[in-house]
Amino acid sequence: MQAFEPYIALNSHVKKPVIHISLNPSPKDILSEEQMTVLAQEFMKKFGYGNQPYIVWLHEDIDRKHMHIVSVRINEKGEKIDHNREAIRAQNICREMEVKYGLHPTLGEHGERELVSLQKVDYPKGDVKTQVKHTARTLLECYNCHSLAEFNTLLNLYNVTVYEVRGNVDGNEYHGIMYGALDDNGQQVGTPFKSSKFGKVFGYEALQKKFAASAEKMKKGNLSERTRQEITKAMQDIGTKEDFARRLKEADIEVVYRINSEGHLYGTTFIDHIGRTVFNGSRLGKAFSANVFNELFNNPDADREQLIPPPEHKTSRRDRDTEREERQEREERQEQQHRRQQETSGSLIDTSALGAVDIFSVLMEDDHTHEYIDPAFRYGRKKKKKRRRRL
Repeated sequence: MQAFEPYIALNSHVKKPVIHISLNPSPKDILSEEQMTVLAQEFMKKFGYGNQPYIVWLHEDIDRKHMHIVSVRINEKGEKIDHNREAIRAQNICREMEVKYGLHPTLGEHGERELVSLQKVDYPKGDVKTQVKHTARTLLECYNCHSLAEFNTLLNLYNVTVYEVRGNVDGNEYHGIMYGALDDNGQQVGTPFKSSKFGKVFGYEALQKKFAASAEKMKKGNLSERTRQEITKAMQDIGTKEDFARRLKEADIEVVYRINSEGHLYGTTFIDHIGRTVFNGSRLGKAFSANVFNELFNNPDADREQLIPPPEHKTSRRDRDTEREERQEREERQEQQHRRQQETSGSLIDTSALGAVDIFSVLMEDDHTHEYIDPAFRYGRKKKKKRRRRL
């Protein structure tokens, strides 16, 4: 901490000269000290503290490996480093690093708690901006969507809507995102909010990056398989729209129908609350498109044998246990191979395996980035004593 003293002495007007940051990976992540070092260095550089002295502590006192980083807010010129929108900037940096290394953000414990207690936006209750922002933020962190349309369908369940606005200024096209509240009938109420009122993570570019990362995660993890199997199961002996929705509900999947004024079903979206994924029907395959369900629900002469996919073979418990054991053995072999590579490598920092693990499963939240003052460095402005004028 003595390295901070020369910087602090340059500007005694900064009341809180020391910053404390906490980065908390998931307990499921297997990260070496070298990997944690790389992440800390890159984060601090992008956060504007790359040339500052800072200390990194590696802790495991909460049943997970995490980092505490302490630095000084005053640079070598005596200027205070910009502290505006720190929490939002930290979130953006974490997401950028996930995309850069091909990593997949996983659900944070904070987001999990928020999701469990999440309620529909209640417009008459007031403070609509806070309600809408909290809902959008929680669902954005917890669920995986491919597109703005899928994200909007998810938000609609909680009386929130999101949509894109486009325009042209001085020959330059721009894309904007608006958020608004809905009533229980799905009608928009009140004045919508620009995404800039909530922060950059809610804007167009951040959402596109989020959707791309989510799509890659769902593809690599084959997260659509469970949803597809449950829908196929529910389609056997399918009856009415209501009956089909009830069957899916039992599997913790919600189906949203889009029907025009003539009663024609032109869109379906499936929200899997177990896998935390959202899929438009056609994205799961032709057999799950709106046209198929429109035929099944509205055409009594529909060729059901042709339209309904056969149920997939259900593996026995013994087969599932065998698959699980084989998967664990593969993971152990990969981990051992990775350790041998680290031991034989001449580099002090090995970044080759960063893409093999999930980092930043807990993204930086408002309460994760805050100012910390060590008692030894409490500097303040001293009040000057007023001198009495002699008459």
